[in-house]
Amino acid sequence: MDIWQILMTPFSLLLKLFCQVFNSYGIALILFTVVVKVILFPLHLKGKKSMIKMNVVNSQLQEIQKRCGNDREKYNQEVQKFYAENNVNPMGGCGWSMIPMLILWPLYAIIRRPLKYMMNLTEAATTAVGKALGWADFTPVGHNELTLGSMMKAGNLSAAKDAAAAAGVSAAGMFVINFDFFGIDLSLIPQLKFWEGGLSWGSIGLFLLPVISAALSLVSTLIMQKTNQMSKDQAPPKMNLSLLLLGPGMSLFIGFGMPAGMCVYWIANSLLIMVQEVICGAILRKDYEAAQKEMEIQAAKAKEAEKERRRIAAEKKAAAIAAGKDPKKAHQKKAKEPGMDLSASREGLRAYARGRAYDPNRYPVTPYYDPNGPAASETEDLQEPVEEEKAIAPQSGPEAAAQANEAGQAAVPSETGGDYEEPYAGDDGEN
Repeated sequence: MDIWQILMTPFSLLLKLFCQVFNSYGIALILFTVVVKVILFPLHLKGKKSMIKMNVVNSQLQEIQKRCGNDREKYNQEVQKFYAENNVNPMGGCGWSMIPMLILWPLYAIIRRPLKYMMNLTEAATTAVGKALGWADFTPVGHNELTLGSMMKAGNLSAAKDAAAAAGVSAAGMFVINFDFFGIDLSLIPQLKFWEGGLSWGSIGLFLLPVISAALSLVSTLIMQKTNQMSKDQAPPKMNLSLLLLGPGMSLFIGFGMPAGMCVYWIANSLLIMVQEVICGAILRKDYEAAQKEMEIQAAKAKEAEKERRRIAAEKKAAAIAAGKDPKKAHQKKAKEPGMDLSASREGLRAYARGRAYDPNRYPVTPYYDPNGPAASETEDLQEPVEEEKAIAPQSGPEAAAQANEAGQAAVPSETGGDYEEPYAGDDGEN
């Protein structure tokens, strides 16, 4: 006997008791689901309490998001501080919700392998029973045990017990399981093409079980979403469409891939979830109201703290201005200092107003040549001595005019940067 078999022994004995008392595998599954839900109800209620508190604090988290903007580091710090002050665990609801899932998932093995968990047969004994009942290549995998259980009848039960005893296992716990449920054989696998082989209530009922299971799974999910909205003023929680269809999709997949007994379990589970959510909503109404009042008080405190923070910041700024440390006035004062001619450039003090890659000397300026004047080569020859003359000549006065006359017909650029003027002819005023 492995560890899982030991842990699930109480549930196995319970399902076996229901099968023997009511002589119906379908009724036994429904009652089994009810008992499991009742046992796990306190855990579910605890998870709902944590989820209620998280739903209430969502409005406060939105205010923190508005206050922090795009500063993710500051937002995370504010959120952690808020959780610590209000004793909120963001994973509380998920943690309590995962415990029932961890318990329910192994319970599928009890339904899928009745000979192992309900009759305490080993794999060797189960294989021997399968061969004794005419299943030569039987292997205890998948849902084969459920099909083998449906093959055990009152006429061949003694042969099955003898095969199990020959494999070294006690056959005292072996019994016949009645898989008939309102004319539907729960050991069979539903088929999409249910009309093949002739229409009958058995084939139609098998096809309808997975469909009903998926529909009830969708309805139960919507009811859970509605019950999480425990206040009329609260916005209804949004759920992704893929998450909404996850449960129904799993129901269809399992329903058309495993014996119909699993569909009965899913249907009973979905119906009980609806009842469970309504009960939780009635029980936790007062808890929600108390949590809502508590969060309103915390919201008022947060607003007062924000007002105080702004008041302190305004006082600090006023004190800095009074002390002459206003950054705007400091900038204006620096602009009025000698040598700071901001009118000489549109950029002013902004060194990179045109971009860091701006280079004023990147593109050379080609000088203008008068088409009616001397040739370009002659002008270049005339410009060379002028550059040398500029290095030693004064910039203005009669001496500059005399030097220009001695240099010859040199072209002097105009102050406007346009065409070249006629050379200076001397002191007699002729041009």
